[in-house]
Amino acid sequence: MNWKKRLTYFVLGATMVATAVGIAGCGSDTKQAAPAEKMKVVTTVFPVYDVAKQVGGDKVDVTLLVPPGAEPHDWDPTAKDLKEIGTAKVFLYSGAGLEPTEKILEKDVLQKAQPVELSKSVTLLPAPDEDEDEHDHDHDKEHKDDKDHKDDKDDHNKAQKEDKHEHEHEHGEFDPHVWLDPMNVAKEVDAVVEAFSKADPTNAKYYEANGKAYKEKLQALHAKYEEFGKTQHDKHLVVSHMAFGYLANAYGFEQLGIMGVSPDAEPTPERMADIVAFIKEHNVKAIFSEELVSPKLANAIAAETGVKVYVLNPAEGLTEEQAQKNVTYLDIMEENLKTLKEALAH
Repeated sequence: MNWKKRLTYFVLGATMVATAVGIAGCGSDTKQAAPAEKMKVVTTVFPVYDVAKQVGGDKVDVTLLVPPGAEPHDWDPTAKDLKEIGTAKVFLYSGAGLEPTEKILEKDVLQKAQPVELSKSVTLLPAPDEDEDEHDHDHDKEHKDDKDHKDDKDDHNKAQKEDKHEHEHEHGEFDPHVWLDPMNVAKEVDAVVEAFSKADPTNAKYYEANGKAYKEKLQALHAKYEEFGKTQHDKHLVVSHMAFGYLANAYGFEQLGIMGVSPDAEPTPERMADIVAFIKEHNVKAIFSEELVSPKLANAIAAETGVKVYVLNPAEGLTEEQAQKNVTYLDIMEENLKTLKEALAH
């Protein structure tokens, strides 16, 4: 074989080797570019889930335990739920008596998950006392000279208070619906940023940036509600259950609940009569029902008083349709503001 042929074979061989190395290199680069494993986060209810998603972005894998369509007050964790908690690096729950902490915070349940109670970040309001609603005061004043009525009222209030104590034993002494004040959510954002940054320090700057951006959106939402509260003359919110205490407290409204903090607390006939009397006396134009609660009682009162029923969302959970559409907390609160403006306009 002469030197020209040898040179040709050498060049061909070198080219093949270089091509093979290049292909192998591309394969290696592709493998190195594979996305890092996301941090596992488990949450109980939708408001907590939404904050986790907003802060965590594409760096976290977030699980929601209370499924769409379910009433959070009725949630009793299944064995599967409890097992899921133990798979998390961070476990977020709302607290303030909303979830059954005696079950979800057991050491055997948590495993290595770091639990974070978001409601600890805010100032809690006491659970509303139905006996101290404005309509009760007005009703008592109208009948202050009627001794027989007073005796009946005392017996009725005693029974209501006994029911209330039993209710507090289950749900706690505080109103758990802290997220209905956007500024409370902003404080919870800080708690989530801190928890995520501690559990995943590599992405701390990412979580901080997401938290800052989301808090700006919450501040803008707060400004809209604040402006509405200042210009609104009708301050009465007659609602299915007393979930809107934080919203009312933040923006100068007064809520009157057909039911108590929990939507499964059936009102007495006397309470229904008081609500009807209050609506007529104060010329209330709207009753607010909810998507996850039966509108039966609201509709009954509306039929007797001639007012219209609107849907006001306490943002406790999503319907299945809302979950499919990836509806967010901000979406719900913007829609609530539109509803309030329409319902309370005279």
